Amino acid sequence: MNSYNRVMPIAAPRRVGVAGLLGLLAGALVLMFAPGNPGALRLIGIGLVWWYAAFAAPLAAVLLVAGSQRRASRSGSGSHRSMVLAIAAWTSPVLLALVAARALAGGPDAPALALAAVVAPLIAFLCPAASGGQRPNLVATLAVGAGLGFMLWANLLLFADVAGLLGLPRWATATLATLVALLTVELAQVADTGVPRAPRRSARGRAQGNGARLYQVALRGGGLTLLYTSALGFVALVAIIGATLVVSPWGAWREVASRPALTFGERSPWVTEGRTLARPIALDFTEGHRVTALSAATYRVVEPGRFREWQLRPGETLSLRAGDRLVLDAGARLRFEAGKRIPGAPASGVAWADPPERGGLGSVLEALGTLVTLVGGALALVGSRPTLGARAVYAGSGLLLVLVLSALCLGVFGAYAAPGLSIGVPALAATFDLPAAIVPGPMGRALGALGAGVLLVLFAATALALREVLGRALRRPKDESDAPGPRAEHTRPIMRVCLVAACVASLWGGEASRALLTGLGLAASATLGARLADDEPATRLVGSIVGVVVFAGFALLGPRLPTWASVIGTYPALAAAPLAWGASRAWEGLASRR
Repeated sequence: MNSYNRVMPIAAPRRVGVAGLLGLLAGALVLMFAPGNPGALRLIGIGLVWWYAAFAAPLAAVLLVAGSQRRASRSGSGSHRSMVLAIAAWTSPVLLALVAARALAGGPDAPALALAAVVAPLIAFLCPAASGGQRPNLVATLAVGAGLGFMLWANLLLFADVAGLLGLPRWATATLATLVALLTVELAQVADTGVPRAPRRSARGRAQGNGARLYQVALRGGGLTLLYTSALGFVALVAIIGATLVVSPWGAWREVASRPALTFGERSPWVTEGRTLARPIALDFTEGHRVTALSAATYRVVEPGRFREWQLRPGETLSLRAGDRLVLDAGARLRFEAGKRIPGAPASGVAWADPPERGGLGSVLEALGTLVTLVGGALALVGSRPTLGARAVYAGSGLLLVLVLSALCLGVFGAYAAPGLSIGVPALAATFDLPAAIVPGPMGRALGALGAGVLLVLFAATALALREVLGRALRRPKDESDAPGPRAEHTRPIMRVCLVAACVASLWGGEASRALLTGLGLAASATLGARLADDEPATRLVGSIVGVVVFAGFALLGPRLPTWASVIGTYPALAAAPLAWGASRAWEGLASRR
């Protein structure tokens, strides 16, 4: 009874905090789907849903976590390093790029995605640890490992795409990023394993032992330094872009949202020197336009009722009419006409800020799928903490908030300065091409190289943090310390295999956002339903098996699903998690009758 009384005062605030965080996420869906579109109301020139998702709700989430942990932090000894590593694992370059890309494109779920990126790991921190002292089942452990591999693959795809915009070969950049990550992980492993204590038989032996311990402490401190340096580099990159544009993020948002149309500016690189397509595209034109070829390429035009094809040489032009679709292969270099609407972009600034489809059922379901995938993925990969010290709470929450909001600002700056940035470019890599787009010449290329360097450091920090995630998955839940713990000797070879496999897979290409959501969704499907079941190992195993099977089925059948069910193909966790929970409850009911 005494232990019960000691636990409940701490556990109750955590449960209240989780409920409050889930309520904040629900508030974003309500603003999207509420009659009358209240999210489009402007407050000081900025839409209410953006105020809510980018300012009010994230701030309330951080305060909720701080309040929920206040009593625990007085007596708790939660590791500052452990929480910062968990935040670094979550705010990987590909997640930050996804937030920025949705803001750049004016996606209906852009505000909800940014909010979920902040709230999901905070929910994971507060949720009670699953299964008490039981070890997780094999299926859940394998799913978390596979999800980790997908995240590494997604980050390598992003880095290779960004470096490709600088003209660097994919194989070289993917190999470089993998080698840097491997070196970082190996050094961290040396720090965690430690160096055996030197014999005390002599002063020389004591000096050697002290030197070894100092070396180990330096390595562990270097890991935290890498994490903070990578975060500082990303924030500094966004700040440099804002200073170059001489505009604040909220000023940029207001200016974009007031434009009657999103058009090619006079100083846009698409208008001045032209750009080269990094991937095949199909552009739909809503008004007459004249395109100038800057390299020899095949121009295919799909008109209402007919198809035309030309082989244009440099300097030749092609006139297009409203309703035409232009199809081009990767490698074509062309120039657009200034003052014309950007094909594929929102029709106006109002449509960018408040897409008409945001209140539709399909958009709300997509936003719900994003929330379930991110929250479930955070529960599986980030994990809960039994106690969090005050320093860990404030450092982790602050780092999370700054990184996600910086990514959101990067997307808004892109929409302000170069709304056509994503034409012929991988969607997630487009925002990191912004420095080269706004500053012409060698300086712009130098800023672009700086952005690639920031991504490389961020990826090294992510690899270091994901190694910690893997170590937590391989140790028993009761072992929450920074020590290697049981079975930690397997962490190093598994991380090596995951990094090498992700590097090889990145050479064949792929879509970074799809790889990220697949990894998070798979981990969520294997663990979310099982966490909601009782502590019986068999019940949890059934939930994990059903979650993985359903997720894999919908992921493979996604392209063949009817239109009304396409959201489940995009976010299979939306169906896999509840079905896994239902299977667990059904198994629990059958077991109770025996």
